[in-house]
Amino acid sequence: MRLLAPLAALYGGAVSARLGAYRCGFLRVHRAARPVLSVGNLAVGGTGKTPFVRWLARELLARGTRPSILTRGYGRASRGSVVVSDGAGAVASVRASGDEAAALARALPRVPIVADRDRLAAARRAEDLVPDVGVHLLDDGFSHVALARDLDVVLLDATAPDAGGALLPEGRLREPLSSLARADLVVVTKCEQADPAAARALANRWAPGTPVYHALTRVLGIRDDSGEEVRAEDLPGATLVAVAALARPDAFFATLRGLGIAPAGAVTFRDHDPYGQFAMGRIERAAEESGATAVVTSEKDAVKLEGRLRLPLFRVAVEMAVTENGFVEDALRRLALPPS
Repeated sequence: MRLLAPLAALYGGAVSARLGAYRCGFLRVHRAARPVLSVGNLAVGGTGKTPFVRWLARELLARGTRPSILTRGYGRASRGSVVVSDGAGAVASVRASGDEAAALARALPRVPIVADRDRLAAARRAEDLVPDVGVHLLDDGFSHVALARDLDVVLLDATAPDAGGALLPEGRLREPLSSLARADLVVVTKCEQADPAAARALANRWAPGTPVYHALTRVLGIRDDSGEEVRAEDLPGATLVAVAALARPDAFFATLRGLGIAPAGAVTFRDHDPYGQFAMGRIERAAEESGATAVVTSEKDAVKLEGRLRLPLFRVAVEMAVTENGFVEDALRRLALPPS
């Protein structure tokens, strides 16, 4: 991988130049009409941003603050601006929305969700759709500095807090670790899988004085095609082929092991894979070769596979939550929004 070090250095220079251009005013930072809370990370994929945003949106709703979600819509086949949810439920296809946005729309019918590379335009469209939006959640927004944010929440994965320590394409970092200094709050995710001490040390080094919270991911259950819960013991591993198009598929397979499921076969694809004809063929062949009679996958993958397989489809439902009390109140206070 050291052969990629020169490219990583060029990439790092470009990142620094871009951030500097915004910091010095050569590139303009735009402000939305509502407060903006960014949820992001330093690395490419795998820190649990989607389940964290889902949890945070529900917590805000429970406290009387209606959020919107502004996303780029990774993996979508559409261009321009797409209303994924109008605040009364999903109104766009998975293909047009992207897998993560579609999964969020399904879980959060009251939350307007707009996919657009231009997040300011997305914010304005969300405000037009639902005038009582109180805060915009900027999904995967840490590096999207063109939109002014009132709070930057940065997630660190307890299983790989420094993401290997190298910038793209040599490693998985989008920005150098020193960028953590821009964080207002740090949340260490996946604390059920690894000791969060290394992540806390990283935050304390690069963002001294910044509050550090911890989050756990827990399995809610296994659901079938109709959404009914199925017990893990009723799904013998020998009957299943596991499918994942995730940045960190190993985490999904670890979840299956934690449920006592050892699939007869496994098929992985690149993150956000749209599951075209070739991919569907691979899944069917893997099931046939392993003797599996059903497919088990993640919630993000399930929205793209539902109704497209000849085999029954099961999805593992998970949720994330910050372990300490007071995180949401801390965020609302920093946003100057009244806590309930």
